[in-house]
Amino acid sequence: MSAAMRQTYSLDEIKHMLIARLEDVVARYAPPAHGSYRAHGKFFTLNPGRADRHVGSFCVTMQGASRGRWNDYAVGDVPGQGFGDVLDLIALSLGCSTTDAIREARGFLGLQTASAEDVARHRAAAERSRRLQAEAAAKEKAARANRAKAARAIWHSGQARLRDTPVDHYLRGRSIDLSRLGRQPGVLRYVPDCRYQHMDRESGEIIEGRHPAMVAAVTDRQGRTVACHRTYLGIGPDGWGKAAVPQAKKVLGDYAGAYVPLWKGMGPRGGKPPALHEAEPGQHVFIAEGIEDALSAVLLLDGLPRVIAAISLSNLGQVALPPTVSRVTLIADQDEGEQARAALDLAIAQHRRAGREVRLWRNEWGGKDLNDALRMLKAKEEGS
Repeated sequence: MSAAMRQTYSLDEIKHMLIARLEDVVARYAPPAHGSYRAHGKFFTLNPGRADRHVGSFCVTMQGASRGRWNDYAVGDVPGQGFGDVLDLIALSLGCSTTDAIREARGFLGLQTASAEDVARHRAAAERSRRLQAEAAAKEKAARANRAKAARAIWHSGQARLRDTPVDHYLRGRSIDLSRLGRQPGVLRYVPDCRYQHMDRESGEIIEGRHPAMVAAVTDRQGRTVACHRTYLGIGPDGWGKAAVPQAKKVLGDYAGAYVPLWKGMGPRGGKPPALHEAEPGQHVFIAEGIEDALSAVLLLDGLPRVIAAISLSNLGQVALPPTVSRVTLIADQDEGEQARAALDLAIAQHRRAGREVRLWRNEWGGKDLNDALRMLKAKEEGS
């Protein structure tokens, strides 16, 4: 056996050699499929390890500090199935063990018959990959901090009083009358001239402008603002509604695991209770996907429970709640499709794994979602 055949490499070196050839790795082990696309430094394709029928939930990160890592948001936080590194991708694709994946990786990289020159070249590539990843991690950390700072600035620039503003009129148009609650959610603000920017994924066209906006602070489990959610508004024949832009709802900042704490509920004497992370253990939280549904829940339940908005369906189970929360009620739509049902099932499993009691609430009044139900109830009351 030659010296080259006896050459050993650390697991870290093999992973970085694979990352250095990530395009080739992905082409073989997570190949393009009908509907595959790239967005935000990620490659979206079908999950090679399961009977995946729709592109959209599985992606491989192709750029930045997480280069080589993959996620399947339809599976969730299950190591090796819902997420993993570049070596796990090979194991996922081939349905094999880590040991067999290492053997496959060595063959893919040509390490079995590498000459001394090849060894030096492979190790130099691995070291370069490691250095670039560390540099990308530092840049991403700074960029994340800048996004959070910009998000806080937008929120702080907003008007705290909502009464008679376009935000108030927009919400009333959806039958959400905040005056019924006795106080408005402090997390919401009105920005009369909020910058808008949107890039069309297919054409690359950039649409820019300034519009009135309802801005919500998005917080982490310690109550720190990490992002802001903006609903851009415009006035039409029927009053204030969403602005006539390609995507009227936008988030600035990294909101995975964070949420909009819309309503703290009522204290035992009718006052405002403390923030969730400062509350007594045993808290019960209602979780909706969107802000309008969350506010509808507050009104339909007479302002009694704590209600938060997860912002997206994929974040419904990822919200990082403080240990004071022992029970959650997930608010579900009536006519959810296949992907929505899968996301809801995943959210239920994620909260149960976190040790929480989980309940599901589907409105009994009809309509697609809870805000539809609130509007139908209001129309019925006005018609009676």
